[in-house]
Amino acid sequence: MIGNYFLNLIVPLICIPILIYNNKIANITGLIDTPNIRKTHTKPIPKIGGLYFILVCLIIIFLNINFLNERLLLSMTLLTLGMFTIGLIDDKIEIKGSTRLFLQFFVIAISIIVDFNLNIDILYIGYNNHTIQIFTGSILFSIFCIMALTNAINLADGEDGLITSIFMIFLIIFFLRNQEPMNDFYLSLIFSCLFFLIYNVKGLIFLGNSGSYLVGGLMSFILIQCYNFSFLPIEEIFLLLYLYGIDMLRVYIERILRGIHPFTAEKNHLHHYIFKFSKNKKINLFIYLILLYFPFIVSLTYKNYFILIFLTFSIYLFALFFFKKNGMKTA
Repeated sequence: MIGNYFLNLIVPLICIPILIYNNKIANITGLIDTPNIRKTHTKPIPKIGGLYFILVCLIIIFLNINFLNERLLLSMTLLTLGMFTIGLIDDKIEIKGSTRLFLQFFVIAISIIVDFNLNIDILYIGYNNHTIQIFTGSILFSIFCIMALTNAINLADGEDGLITSIFMIFLIIFFLRNQEPMNDFYLSLIFSCLFFLIYNVKGLIFLGNSGSYLVGGLMSFILIQCYNFSFLPIEEIFLLLYLYGIDMLRVYIERILRGIHPFTAEKNHLHHYIFKFSKNKKINLFIYLILLYFPFIVSLTYKNYFILIFLTFSIYLFALFFFKKNGMKTA
């Protein structure tokens, strides 16, 4: 891509004034997260992390117009910019959940139409080395997968440094897989995550919905591209995403059974319980990341996907029981 490791560092540095002058930019844009009864912070915090990451992405895409397939770049631009814009609108006026889903559906559909490499039309099952052709339902299936991941990431964005850390490790994994020609793109985003984390873990700046939707869109794009070109087994994708994917499903089902809207804002996600475990937020963050990536790390040397998937559900249920019980004691 960029073809120069120096530029991989320069691009995030060019955009770093957004982080340094976060309060001034937040006051100008009105992107400020004000405290309320549901939130833990006690003072207004700029939620402009999405601005930082979208600027990095757009500069990288511009620098690679002559190096990558034009349709792929256009699809990436539409997906990331579209998801960012939906989140930005939500940050400003808090749009309804149904409206968000409709807008996401529209953006993803257009992105897939532009470049069908974003479409999932074959399921590769690594357990028995078998493939399943999806045929006519592939576009709807692809849209559902991207929407599910994007909203799972958004729901997991409840603690300082959590989503950025998840995203950074995710990028490192695919960088180490040597997925050319995307490695330079991954490297720039890894540096961007590092710079953002310096401010984010201190509670000086938030990703905002614009940032979490953007991260979800980027993760979806990277996963599908690698899946289509490298035949990444669906079990490995599940192992990478299981913790916040299962947690989203569990929370939605619980709310529906209680007779409330599934998009109701509550503090009953697994990460809420884990971050009550210790007063040291870094310890809690480390625990969450270990729970998230441990099954995938095991899969690097142990390929019995049936056992590994059973392991993920066991880890999730144990963590939910243990940290929910602990959270009730410390609440």
